[in-house]
Amino acid sequence: MLELGGSAGFAFASEYRNLSLSPSIGWFLADNLELSAILRISNIKAGDSSQTLWSALLEPSYHVPLNRSMFGFAGLGVGASHVSGIGTGFALAPRAGMNFMIGRSGVLTPAITYQYTTIGSDMDGAGGTSTVTVVSLTSAVLFNIGYTAMW
Repeated sequence: MLELGGSAGFAFASEYRNLSLSPSIGWFLADNLELSAILRISNIKAGDSSQTLWSALLEPSYHVPLNRSMFGFAGLGVGASHVSGIGTGFALAPRAGMNFMIGRSGVLTPAITYQYTTIGSDMDGAGGTSTVTVVSLTSAVLFNIGYTAMW
């Protein structure tokens, strides 16, 4: 079975905004076991500064049937992340949520994700004589709601 869709999420606070969009495609390898490819685009603004974070993840997930139209699931996305002008790094994103069947082929998916990313960037060392690689670590909790179609 193939699943095609995506999710969207947002977070707002004083002087902070995070909007994300995550198109995805998934394939059920066996009963209840899915492998998904997820592209996440997040625009984050804090104060006057704004950046766009790109992530490409492969996520195996296990779906537990709770009844005929409701499933719980947990997955672990692993891949790469990139911020323009800063660099590229590693992304790890455990995710848990629910799948609610809508009609014969639709699935509504509220989920929570913890995304951990590392971004490496090169900076000039003291006196400009050497280059130092600096690794930035970020983590964020994302609340998303998605919709997919299965066939």
